[in-house]
Amino acid sequence: MMIRKTLISLIFIVILFFFIKPINSTMISVFNIADAPAVVTKGHYGTSLVVEISFSDEALLDWLKTVKEPYPLLLLDAEWIKRSPEHIKVIQERKLPTGLLGPEDSLDKPVDLAAVQKDINIYEKYLQETPLWFATRNHQYSQDLQNNLFQQQMNILSPSLIWKGEKAPKLQKGDFVFLTLHQNNKVSIKELNTFLQQNKFMSIEENIFGYKVQTKKSP
Repeated sequence: MMIRKTLISLIFIVILFFFIKPINSTMISVFNIADAPAVVTKGHYGTSLVVEISFSDEALLDWLKTVKEPYPLLLLDAEWIKRSPEHIKVIQERKLPTGLLGPEDSLDKPVDLAAVQKDINIYEKYLQETPLWFATRNHQYSQDLQNNLFQQQMNILSPSLIWKGEKAPKLQKGDFVFLTLHQNNKVSIKELNTFLQQNKFMSIEENIFGYKVQTKKSP
């Protein structure tokens, strides 16, 4: 009887695998990449671009209106979200993928979780969804923060490498390439466009899972 149950289970798994494998695009609501709190620094299938945004001008607004697929992931600072309604409107209309850029954290001085939650609430208020992706400004993560975000089904990202506008780096399969649009550390939009043209990027989800995933989260 035990052997029969095992065989039935194996047959079911095989059928499920062949059913899921050919799917090129699927809609999922919320998910944790790992089964325990973790920081994701790399995918498997290509390279992905992540743009941190806390400062903007008209050039960024024009870029948001014209950037082509596959779109980079935009990590948005909460204070920037509040003061940039026109940018947020474009992001929502074009369905550009976004996540939350949180405050700095460290093992020695863990971030105030109440401050992080305040940023999450701002994101949810203006974007009308819960952030699926999260990163701190300094890409350090205390265990308490990891546990908290895992419980809220937010996935923590950290760069494989950071591009600062200098000569384009040599990319490897799976890389998450971060660049920043901050007031005192800003890659120009012209440099960003050139970088996009010179490299073939894919979404974070496709890089991790190997197929396109449409994600939607409700607060």
